[in-house]
Amino acid sequence: MSENYLYVHLETVTNMILSYGISMGDFVNSFKHVPEHLMLLSPVDPDEMIDPHTGFNVISGRENVLGYLLNPKIHGKKWIDYKHTLYLDEVTPLEVSELLYLGHAYTHLSSPFYYKLANRYVYLQVPNGNVKTYYRHLDDFYRVLSNAIVRCFEQHHFEQNFLFRRNTTNFVPLDQGTIQTLHQLLIDGVLFNFMAAKRDGGFFQVPLYQLRHRFSGGEAAWLADDDILLGHLRYNRETQHWNVTLQA
Repeated sequence: MSENYLYVHLETVTNMILSYGISMGDFVNSFKHVPEHLMLLSPVDPDEMIDPHTGFNVISGRENVLGYLLNPKIHGKKWIDYKHTLYLDEVTPLEVSELLYLGHAYTHLSSPFYYKLANRYVYLQVPNGNVKTYYRHLDDFYRVLSNAIVRCFEQHHFEQNFLFRRNTTNFVPLDQGTIQTLHQLLIDGVLFNFMAAKRDGGFFQVPLYQLRHRFSGGEAAWLADDDILLGHLRYNRETQHWNVTLQA
């Protein structure tokens, strides 16, 4: 189902992204540098490494971090990265309580970016199937979004269009201009409906919708009659260029 729909809602004050359909592979493949350390915000496992000052489970070493992130058997992943183990001893009791709240309530009390942790991300798998992520730098998110969009185009194209399987289309990452256009739309939330993606001449395109109802990843009806068609994200197969065409 995750290759059929992408949903992205951007909250610009704290760079929070509510999403559905973005895979952990999309996230990990966007890393310029794999985080060296993770603090887990999920319930503490006494059999795993625990930081004695904060009381949270921690994972150190890039190989171990990737092993955790990409392990499909671990559900409900909730974590925040941090830069230096040494600074964990300086985390205050108030900050520990904020982190506990972040993991429990899936939202922030104050800024989700901590000076002592120097974190770039907060990642929270929400029980309803959505994911909440906070990005210190939105450019990190747009690499993730580009990976997700390209993956969905490729999977839809190959699975749904048998006649074109032999003629592989290599989708390039989204360019900055297309990202900027999408940025404005994402502030109100956008559903990329790959169930309705199609080939139109030399273009592949997916319709973009603004929903009039609160989105939940587990709902049976993804679109309602009063949802608004915003336009289409289009890929030119010949020139390998992306663009967004908006409804008049």
